[in-house]
Amino acid sequence: MLFKDGDILGPKTKFTREQIIDAAFDIANSEGIDSITMRKIAEKMGSSVAPIYVNFKNVDELNEALIEKIISISRQLLLEENTGNPFRDIGMASLRFAMEYSVIFRDMVIKSGKYMQGYDEKIMPTLIEEMQKDPELRGFTIDELKTILLKIRIFQFGLSMMAANGLLPKDYSKQDMMDILSSTADDVIMSAKIRKGLR
Repeated sequence: MLFKDGDILGPKTKFTREQIIDAAFDIANSEGIDSITMRKIAEKMGSSVAPIYVNFKNVDELNEALIEKIISISRQLLLEENTGNPFRDIGMASLRFAMEYSVIFRDMVIKSGKYMQGYDEKIMPTLIEEMQKDPELRGFTIDELKTILLKIRIFQFGLSMMAANGLLPKDYSKQDMMDILSSTADDVIMSAKIRKGLR
């Protein structure tokens, strides 16, 4: 018999990497990303830890795969919006993620940026690419677009965090959230155009 982390490893049950990542996602979505352990995943899957260690050498490697899944979900939400207005689409996708996966969203935003850093590096090119398609943003360099995006994301994260924590007025609808996000984006873009001498 083999021993690992105090467990007796029985016969190996076959699980795919995707099944293990899905189980980790479910745990993260109910208990938080830091709650993920190999033992919890094994319990959720009705297995020993052996099949998990066959696919992932440790929790850090599993968490990297989990962040990839979160990025994939974020991109899918962005694609589903696809109205041609990048800030509306980015904002709505973020709000949907914050409301549908509130525990993961809070972890991503609050946990010292340790999860958000990898997420940002991978999702940022997609967001800038969306912005470059908008006629309203012609004439701005990539660095200027990044600054505009940062300003809007600061507001959008605050709004999404309030939505994830139920801190908005009870009668505040998704449309109300989109309206305030759109008007803030308009204000940021207009001030950027004025500073740059664009009209």
